[in-house]
Amino acid sequence: MSNFRLSDPAGQPRSKCAHTALRKALSWMLSIAVTFIFTSPVPAATYAGTNTGAIPDGTTVCGTPRDILFNVSGFAGSVGSVSASFTMSPLHTFAGDLQVTLLAPNGTSHLLFSRIGSNTAGDPGDSANFDGTYTFNDIATSNIWTVAASNGSTNFQLTNTSYRTQAAGPSPTDSPGPAFTSMNAAFASVPPASVNGTWTLRFEDCASTDTGSVSAASLTLISTSAASASVTGRVTTSYGSGIRNVMVVATGGGLVDPKVTYTGALGYYRFDGLEAGQSYVISVAAKRYVFEQPAMLLNLDQNVDGLNFVSLQ
Repeated sequence: MSNFRLSDPAGQPRSKCAHTALRKALSWMLSIAVTFIFTSPVPAATYAGTNTGAIPDGTTVCGTPRDILFNVSGFAGSVGSVSASFTMSPLHTFAGDLQVTLLAPNGTSHLLFSRIGSNTAGDPGDSANFDGTYTFNDIATSNIWTVAASNGSTNFQLTNTSYRTQAAGPSPTDSPGPAFTSMNAAFASVPPASVNGTWTLRFEDCASTDTGSVSAASLTLISTSAASASVTGRVTTSYGSGIRNVMVVATGGGLVDPKVTYTGALGYYRFDGLEAGQSYVISVAAKRYVFEQPAMLLNLDQNVDGLNFVSLQ
């Protein structure tokens, strides 16, 4: 935090005491409960996949790929955020068999997952089933290796939710497994002229016996031109009166240092220029007030208006 400058609402530097207060407040905010808020990706373009069907079974090597195709057209600018979703029906048994990769039209690729639950070169991996819909993007918080490791039965179904992408197995541990990776970073280098065209979500079965089918898939892209978002809200008493000079802090996402602002005379605050497709914690702190929800975790895919904080007094 030593690299950012703290100023009061008039733009004048605050005293050393104010800096100390900020450090204490930030430390306190990290220990409090967090409320989850999810936004809808309004500025995004979503494309439906074609060529769905059964994933050919592998042997000792990966079988013939099932390539789900997305015809991306009319997309302007570079890629700022990427999300891929697929539905497995009929289910695919034995998650450890599968390897899934997303490829851009220019050949840029990013692995979603591979050899889930495999700890050594000869380990076949986890026996959990893919059954239903699964989404992979950078704003997800779930770890598919950890979920698979909670397998308590031979018919265990991987939870239908959003997951982060991870490096390929084998990994020494089932949980957390390999490191998280970034889809956004992988495709940020795709030239704007190469974004439009055929994207491919490639499914490969790399062991024998277990099979399944991809019945639907979608690809969601947000351009860098639409990948900057704002957050606005108000800080009030329980009676609805605005509270002025409350410190509001944004952390997380791609921020190197926290962003700090203060509420105005009527309790309103605003953050501009936050990168969409990222997760942020928005927190409030005031000496005279205790808040019902002093921190909120925001998965930011569009401008958010009305992220309000209410004091208990």
